Amino acid sequence: MHIIVTIKQVPETDKVKMDPETGTMVRSGLESIVNPLDLYAIEEALVLKERFGARITVLSMGPPDAERALREALSMGCDEAVLLTDRVFAGSDTWATSRVLAEAVKKIGAFEIILAGERATDGDTGQVGPALAAWLGIPVISYASGLELFADLGSAGAEKGGVPFAPSTVRARRLTEEGYQILETEMPCLITVVKEIASPRLPTLRGKKFARSAQVLRWGARELGLGTEDAGLPGSPTRVTKIFYPKVSRDGERLVARDEEGIARAVNRIFALLEEKGCLSSVPEAALATAHQERTSLYSKASTTHENLERASLDQEAARNHSAAKLSPTEPSAAELSASSPGAAKSAVPKPEVWIIAERRHVGLDSVSFELLARARTLADALHTSLAAIVVAPSLADEEVQALIAYGADSVIALESLNFDDFVCETWADALFALARERKPDIVLAAATTTGRTLMPYLAAKFGTGLTADCTELAIEEGTGLLLQTRPAIGGNIMATIKTPKHKPQMATVRPHSAQPLSPDFERKGIVLRTQALQPAESRAGTQQIAVRTRVLSMERNTKGFENLEGARMVVSGGRGLKKAENFKLVRELADALGAVVGASREAVDRGWISYPHQVGLSGKTISPEIYLCAGISGAIQHLAGIRTAKTIISINSDPEAPIHAVADLAVVGDLFEILPRLAERVRSAKTGISTEGNHAL
Repeated sequence: MHIIVTIKQVPETDKVKMDPETGTMVRSGLESIVNPLDLYAIEEALVLKERFGARITVLSMGPPDAERALREALSMGCDEAVLLTDRVFAGSDTWATSRVLAEAVKKIGAFEIILAGERATDGDTGQVGPALAAWLGIPVISYASGLELFADLGSAGAEKGGVPFAPSTVRARRLTEEGYQILETEMPCLITVVKEIASPRLPTLRGKKFARSAQVLRWGARELGLGTEDAGLPGSPTRVTKIFYPKVSRDGERLVARDEEGIARAVNRIFALLEEKGCLSSVPEAALATAHQERTSLYSKASTTHENLERASLDQEAARNHSAAKLSPTEPSAAELSASSPGAAKSAVPKPEVWIIAERRHVGLDSVSFELLARARTLADALHTSLAAIVVAPSLADEEVQALIAYGADSVIALESLNFDDFVCETWADALFALARERKPDIVLAAATTTGRTLMPYLAAKFGTGLTADCTELAIEEGTGLLLQTRPAIGGNIMATIKTPKHKPQMATVRPHSAQPLSPDFERKGIVLRTQALQPAESRAGTQQIAVRTRVLSMERNTKGFENLEGARMVVSGGRGLKKAENFKLVRELADALGAVVGASREAVDRGWISYPHQVGLSGKTISPEIYLCAGISGAIQHLAGIRTAKTIISINSDPEAPIHAVADLAVVGDLFEILPRLAERVRSAKTGISTEGNHAL
């Protein structure tokens, strides 16, 4: 078995500078390390090597000194190393980078698995892995927290009679916003991994000796058959047009709580702020409201207003100058779709649409869909064009359609198939690619969720266009009509405005909770278009079928220790200041009282006090809650990068110089062991009217 591991050498995020002329990172003179998440990919490859006798090739693209990262991988136990280095590659965006890597993989030869860290700490996009899979035409599974290999689909065991056999199938446990998705896919495939998958080993003395003398192959553009227009700035669809530094300090309120009076004042002030932000309710059930109830409220009224829907099949719409979506298992080339080609086919749609790709959970439409509509409505109005909500699902209820229209969509296009019950990247991408090839949208937006951050880079590679990840601001440029996409980068230390000047569609993922949904208008009229997409090969006879290389076996929801941090409105986090695992109950008790989600610092996770899905920061989750309350967290730059866009930050730390206080709206210098239990009791008392632990001096 041959495993390829793609790694990246990244700079320490607090030392990064940007070139104002090119908008690219200045890497010279910086202390660099192996991207932390790539170390977990290396470790998983080594585990598979030990079980199956695999050969591991580690692959990286970067300047000549990136060879150090490759030699570190060799010292850990990898067998071969290839460095892609050439001035032609300088300034490549994620699309161009994935293309260069794809050519290198083809040159390396046959393989079974490509492993990669889910994202790099410098760019924080997570785009290269899925895009590389699209270039190679292989399945991708992202956010993998566990892997098993089998000889045949569904078989068990890795050895027979003690003799290893060649596996052909990967079973992965994939982290999502709802829990863990269990998938199987055929080899060859690409897997991006999260920190939960393994604990990286240290190099051995023997490994270090091997790494010092091992040959590291160096390939440039010529060796890969690439020209000067195929990579670097000339070969990158996206352009950085503006760089600016965000204001880090919030100039917040500071309280000192070192005595009984100060503690009481701090608890009162935190409570008042939570009440002011609408986080408290006298109705106890409010804290127990489920995601299902929240989503139902979004479109409960819509269920009685179906007369506002103008139903049509895509074929019927074609009679009104719209194009029918012909979903086909035959994949056109990216060049056929790219709107940058002068000879691109004329669209049947009068004016290119703005699209949002709506997201559904098992209980219905997710709130991020309505946030996307708010963003896209402004863009569509500025361009004087229509806004379409695209939904990939087994079926879409009329009340869900009406909700999308009420919140801003002009039309809803439902791609319906038994194959769409669960997210499988390449299957969804094929359906969306075929629809886009016919309708040629101008802009495509999706949420920066585990679905959007996997699907969109895969699609962008197929489209032959650029993608900007995790945007917090979107606007239309005057004069050009181009989409201006602003996002945090380099651990949130800078903000970059990016555009895609010559390629279509213009694509972006949008950070959840960076926008509020519009007020719904349930009297709005709109069009619903439904199409039956191709069915999976194992579905009923007599229908068109497509080959399915990846299938979802099960979904583990409500798993112990799992938290949906990225979708949370309130997060209560704990760090090293809690001193031991048992003390995390203080954080949990306050979170339970508030109806909040529990988060943690990297230090707390690394110490084993709490599981990885709770980790906030560059190597964990980047979140944008309404309230972020943290206790015992000092505020390392990697952690601050994960909470940069939180609406309100409340910090509790006994160290007055802790960096977390500088970014807090309310900074409390005091003992968390005194403050947290009193605050939890105050919240419970306010909600129930009954004190369960006696009265504290407040």
